[in-house]
Amino acid sequence: MSRTAIVLFNLGGPDSLDAVRPFLYNLFNDPAIIRVPTLLRGMLAAWIARRRAPVAREIYAKMGGRSPILPNTEAQARALEQALNGEAKAFIAMRYWHPM
Repeated sequence: MSRTAIVLFNLGGPDSLDAVRPFLYNLFNDPAIIRVPTLLRGMLAAWIARRRAPVAREIYAKMGGRSPILPNTEAQARALEQALNGEAKAFIAMRYWHPM
């Protein structure tokens, strides 16, 4: 008996206001986002995250203190499993925040 698995990938988002800055660091430390040498990219990512975090925290606070992307993706995974009549199991993975 073969089993089918489906993985839903997404960018992810902070799951609390304290997670905003590390999420931004992970995002901007990606070589596909900022194409500079590794050492410079890490320093630049830290600087950008530090500068953007206060405004981003305010925005996420207005959205309930967290990104809606994880619960929305979880709902999509469950709906997909139901639409496929349980013949496949859906898993989720986030690129820049948990679950990674």
